[in-house]
Amino acid sequence: MKIPWYKKINPLWWFGNYNDPVTSPAHAEFHPGMPLLVRRFLWFCRNPMHNLFAFVIGFDDRPEIVNAGKLWPKDGQRINIVLPLFSFRTSHREGYIGWRNGTNFGIAFRKR
Repeated sequence: MKIPWYKKINPLWWFGNYNDPVTSPAHAEFHPGMPLLVRRFLWFCRNPMHNLFAFVIGFDDRPEIVNAGKLWPKDGQRINIVLPLFSFRTSHREGYIGWRNGTNFGIAFRKR
């Protein structure tokens, strides 16, 4: 599932969710009692920049080039990229910034 370059350079596409579009079954079960426009807005708010983090900054469409934190290439792998993930946890806060699972970028800071 390689995403074409012309989609990746379109800032409007960055705000979509290619993996779980509005027409997905998961969307149909998301707040089923609410009006459709409200459900679509809330669906957008749950992960507003999915395409940017997964496909433009991240490598979800290119899993063959990322080896999820291992230092040596897998069999048949030509390129090996090890991407950083920085995380912290205190008694009151936790968070991370970096490439989760070695492919998609993410940022989270929250109270514990």
